[in-house]
Amino acid sequence: MPLGSYAEWQHAQTSTPRSVLTELVRRAVGAGTDRVDRIVEGYSNEVYRVRCADEQDVVVRILRFDDGDLATSSAGEAGAIKSARAASVPAPEILLQDTVRIDDSEFPVMVQRTVPGRPLGEVINRLSQQQRHDVLAEIGGLIARINRIHVDDERDWPTAMAAELAARHAARDRILAGGFSALQFDRMLDLLEGYVRDFPCAQWVLCHGDLGPKHIFVTGDGRDGEAVRVSGIIDFGDWQPGAPVHDLAVLRVRGPQLDLLPLLAGYGAPADRTYRRQLDLHTLIIALDSFEFGVAEDDQACVERSGHLIRTLIADLDEPGF
Repeated sequence: MPLGSYAEWQHAQTSTPRSVLTELVRRAVGAGTDRVDRIVEGYSNEVYRVRCADEQDVVVRILRFDDGDLATSSAGEAGAIKSARAASVPAPEILLQDTVRIDDSEFPVMVQRTVPGRPLGEVINRLSQQQRHDVLAEIGGLIARINRIHVDDERDWPTAMAAELAARHAARDRILAGGFSALQFDRMLDLLEGYVRDFPCAQWVLCHGDLGPKHIFVTGDGRDGEAVRVSGIIDFGDWQPGAPVHDLAVLRVRGPQLDLLPLLAGYGAPADRTYRRQLDLHTLIIALDSFEFGVAEDDQACVERSGHLIRTLIADLDEPGF
């Protein structure tokens, strides 16, 4: 997260008293607190990692910054976590789900057991080719487990995607400010309109919604040839009903350094060109959203990373001279 970003400013405006955190932890695990560390990450939750007096670690997540019905959002996240765990996905164990009163307002709170290991992004570049292949195939398999869970939504495919395309149209000025031409922008939107028409989704599935290397935890760092295994998938706060390609598309954008082929093999994705076109087009939607965000936040690394991916996708979609 770039220094001076809106998220950093937002987190700097609030701080939950230590006494409140201590009571939440006591209710969750029956132990006192030894150390409390603030985690400044993301836009929705005030997050603390707590080392308990009995040496276990927990995470306290207070849903404080979202718009809309916070209780419904928190319940939805908890439901997504429980569904994922029921499908043998190593999502965090929820130890306490309640509300907490801070500054005369009630906020949803979750205390979760920390998952072991460290974020994939911290170790991926240390791994051998075989270790990378194996852990990415495992990740693909876990995404498939999440995406096999059917969920309902009041919106159907045409309605949901009409809103998505409208958002992309509204971002035109920022996309152009980031370096794409008007002709390139119009061609990208034409491709996405064709995607909505040619690849309808008849059944929504559970999607993590923000899957990236920082939300996938692994044990081991590849030294001495040791196996690296997925130990946790965290932060389901952006879960959503979506198309089965959604989480794979998000992971391509959040983790462009990750090899796609083992992910697809672990997922069990079809090997034909039609499926790859579907995935590329859905990835284009996510990449454009990321590009717009980078322009808005003046995050040049994000702009360059997303812009490169967009151009690669267009080339893979057989768009010569883009």
